[in-house]
Amino acid sequence: MSLLVESQTTAELGHRLRNAYAVTAEFLFDIIGQTCRRFPSTNQNGKTARIERLIESGAWTDAALALIDLELPQWQLRRIAYDEGEWHCALSR
Repeated sequence: MSLLVESQTTAELGHRLRNAYAVTAEFLFDIIGQTCRRFPSTNQNGKTARIERLIESGAWTDAALALIDLELPQWQLRRIAYDEGEWHCALSR
């Protein structure tokens, strides 16, 4: 994928995320399809199956954290906080 196409896709995805009213399984699977490189890996069947179950059951936060674990294995959640109606999290290597 060229940098221009990738940049447009990233901008479009950011726009969709900002304007989303609610999370749905279809929306999350679409995002995963566009951004996650390790998700469809046959070496990760147990982790991907768990993520799929979490998404299908509507466990959005758990699914997001499991995706971070799968896609960014060297990264770790350091802090998660809810402040004035917004969630904030900090990740580190």
